[in-house]
Amino acid sequence: MLKSVCVFVIIFLTVIFSAQANANPITIGIVPGGDPKNIETESFVLAEKLQNKLGQPVQMYISKNYTGMIEALKNKKVDLAIMSSMTYIMAEKEVDIKVLLKKTYSNGAFYYSSIITRAAESKIKSIKDLVNKNIAFVDEKSTSGYLYPQVYLRKKLMEDKKFKSIVFSGNHATSIDMLESGKVDAVAVFSDDEAAKSGAWTRFAKSKKFKVKVLWVSDPIPNDPLVVRQDFYDKNPKLTLEIMYNLIEIQSESSAVLNEILGSSELMPATSRQYDPVREMIKTFQRNLKL
Repeated sequence: MLKSVCVFVIIFLTVIFSAQANANPITIGIVPGGDPKNIETESFVLAEKLQNKLGQPVQMYISKNYTGMIEALKNKKVDLAIMSSMTYIMAEKEVDIKVLLKKTYSNGAFYYSSIITRAAESKIKSIKDLVNKNIAFVDEKSTSGYLYPQVYLRKKLMEDKKFKSIVFSGNHATSIDMLESGKVDAVAVFSDDEAAKSGAWTRFAKSKKFKVKVLWVSDPIPNDPLVVRQDFYDKNPKLTLEIMYNLIEIQSESSAVLNEILGSSELMPATSRQYDPVREMIKTFQRNLKL
């Protein structure tokens, strides 16, 4: 279903901008960590705004998962991509990419991972109470939806076999839906702040009365980066800078409209070194897998 959406978005936008056929289209990739429908809607808005500022056609490539985005970068289907911190670290091992910007929210340049259950679950008071329970993660390449919580769980000797079942939802919105509907007992999703006052549950729960119990919150995680293929940057350094500046301007003008894709606060310049904590976390996770 989502794969067909990717093709539709690209073809539709190509038709819109066919009048500027002399210019090569710029393709920006996105992984829908939140509500896929909102991502699709925002993609059209962002593409139109960016192409109007650049005077050059812009295409949006919505990948169905994190692995698909890495493959799209490798195969040059996308020129720039907005991805999770972990996906960026995994992608840089397979394709030469450069980090340009990072998303921010009202809480700043970092976000958190959390493990939550329904507030009504009186028998689940701590992580150890999740033994023989059902848990949902987002994706094996999701930073807050898998990597960080897995490292913590393994430190607490909560290996996969101790859960009754483990499922991968594909995105944070679906994880919250599964928890809210009782399909799973706990989920690992993003939190906006270290006190877990808000997060995926406040953004995606269908009922405003839905309450959760927070079992764990991670250390700060650097927010999602915008990356560019190095070969695209080398051939188009001026254009790449124009894209950066215009995205910053677009986010400033339309943060309420493009919250899912660009964040709710200003885009900030980012460097590769800012993601060293994620690299270290991946190393820790890989070491734990070998134990």
